[in-house]
Amino acid sequence: MSGSGNLPPDLIKVVAERLDAKEFVIFRAACPSDLAGQYKAQKRAPWLISFTDAESLFWSMTRVEEVYRAQLPIAPSSSGLGVLCYQGWIAIALEGQLKLFNPISGIFTKLPVLEMLCRVHKFALSSNPSVSDEYVIMVHVQPATFAFCHPKDRAWTTQTYRPKSQIMDLIHFKGRFVALDENRQVITFNPQDNFNPQENLVIPNVKGSRRPHLVECSGSLLVVWHKDDWFSPDSMTEFRVYKVDLNEKACTEEKSLGTASIFLSDGCSFSAEFNARSRLPEIKPNHIYCVDFFPLWDRKILSYNMEDGRIETHPELMPRQAGTTPRWIQPTF
Repeated sequence: MSGSGNLPPDLIKVVAERLDAKEFVIFRAACPSDLAGQYKAQKRAPWLISFTDAESLFWSMTRVEEVYRAQLPIAPSSSGLGVLCYQGWIAIALEGQLKLFNPISGIFTKLPVLEMLCRVHKFALSSNPSVSDEYVIMVHVQPATFAFCHPKDRAWTTQTYRPKSQIMDLIHFKGRFVALDENRQVITFNPQDNFNPQENLVIPNVKGSRRPHLVECSGSLLVVWHKDDWFSPDSMTEFRVYKVDLNEKACTEEKSLGTASIFLSDGCSFSAEFNARSRLPEIKPNHIYCVDFFPLWDRKILSYNMEDGRIETHPELMPRQAGTTPRWIQPTF
């Protein structure tokens, strides 16, 4: 692949879309970065990633038993390695500077100095940093500061959310950043308005639920509640899904995901579309998948059927070498 830069982009795209997990990572390492955004097949498939003291472990749902390893620049137990987003990037503090690190591709992206980097809680990306520098990053700094940066500006824009409520989740959705606080308030940040926080609506409360998740699914913004009972042998009981209309400031409950499925984990939630020709026969549409930790020593991948509420356990999706705290990602290369 040393001469891949001389191949027509259309040919590279055709080849990439036919590769499986391991070959895809190798192909990306040899392929010029300006072509990385031209293929979409594998990066849309769900992967899982976990961490040990010195490396990350990751595997694709296409080859669950093939667990790949990548060295980390700092141990996960250190305060320097903090936050993972669903695209597979980590916000990491090295030498007093906030950087983005892709543990699969090994790519580093420098960011401007952020004085409050030790309190970074969550972050979201508007697009893939390895493809171009046109992306915007949003960082939530505890307790109530949001910082935004376009790499070309080489400076951060900061905003304070005055209610100072804990932020439960955040996402980039159709040109805006969207956050959800502990009072179930949906807050949007529009780059056309200098990222000033705008309160949109309060979503319905679901009694007995865990932390809510913001997910883009089939062009819609969803809030997914995980309702459970910690005193039950089966900690997962049901999910409630609400569609949020930011323009109409309305919220309606969704009973079906259609041909899509949702993958939930802390700070790393997303959806993927599946059809009859999907290369992931174990993954079914109209389901919600999550990693369950009850009890803590018995990690399980569970699915919830949106049609009938049935819960299934999927040992075939969890390899023996699973590391700690597996989380779903849609890796970008």
